[in-house]
Amino acid sequence: MALTIRLTRISPTHHRFEYIRADGTGEALELVTREFLTHDLIHFAVETEAGLRGSFYGLLDRIGGYAELTLDGAALGGEAQITEMVVGSLQNAVGPELDAAGVADRITAFMRDMDLRPPRWLTAGFIEAVRERMRRLQGEWKATPFGGTMELTFDPGR
Repeated sequence: MALTIRLTRISPTHHRFEYIRADGTGEALELVTREFLTHDLIHFAVETEAGLRGSFYGLLDRIGGYAELTLDGAALGGEAQITEMVVGSLQNAVGPELDAAGVADRITAFMRDMDLRPPRWLTAGFIEAVRERMRRLQGEWKATPFGGTMELTFDPGR
C-alpha cells in the first residue's frame, strides 16, 4: 500500500489536492488552503507517525472519496474517529509552546470523558514527533512556489 499525495500551490488562497493509488486511480480537487491544508497535513503527520491504516489517508487508498471522508470522519467510527479527534485537538497544539506531555494528557482526558479508549501511541513522544514532521511539512510547503507541487508518499507499512 502506497498512496501518492500531490499538493499544488495554485494561488495564495487555493491549492490542488490530488491522491493517486498504486493502481493509478485517484482524485484531484481544488481546495481553500486556509480551511484544509493544515488539517490534511496534520492527518498525514499523525497517521504516518502512528502507522495507521484505517484513517483518512488509508481510507483514501482503499476506498477513495475525499468529500465522503471529510464530511464526517467521526461517523466512520473506530480508528478513523479516534484519529479525527487527535487531529482536531492538534490543530491548535502543534507549536512547541505547549508542553507535549500536557497536550497528550488533555487529549487522553477528553477521550476518556467521551467514554473512548485513548490509543497507546498517544504519548508526549508521539506529540513531539508529529510536531517535528509538521515543522518539516510546513517548511516544504512554504518553499513550494506558486504552480509548484509538493509530493508526499503515504505508506504506513514502511
